[in-house]
Amino acid sequence: MEQRLERRPFGRTDMTVSVLGFGGAEIGMEAMDVGQGEAAKLVNEALDLGMNVLDTAPSYDTSEELIGRAVSHRRQEYYLFGKCGEGRSVGLEYPDWDARNVRPSVERSLKRLRTDYLDLLLIHSC
Repeated sequence: MEQRLERRPFGRTDMTVSVLGFGGAEIGMEAMDVGQGEAAKLVNEALDLGMNVLDTAPSYDTSEELIGRAVSHRRQEYYLFGKCGEGRSVGLEYPDWDARNVRPSVERSLKRLRTDYLDLLLIHSC
């Protein structure tokens, strides 16, 4: 498939990323009422158009699950940017920003996203 979006080096990493990425916050929010079919269509279309960055977080309600079900079979086609930091606000044992939340947060995200790695992990909303 013809690459439709410009790509650039991402800092000092070995990643070359599309100038636009897919932000997963909105698809997961309850108020948006996006179902699996619509989410799959959106995320797959983004990849088909040449986006290769998908960004999501545990606090985006169902975003991780929707993305995982939609495109985990295409995992080699995109970089997955995830977040950590939230704790009790997303159902983990320790308060937000407690370092003990990092491992359980990442493990839960990997399961929801149906992958065994994230390409970038960011601290979220501190």
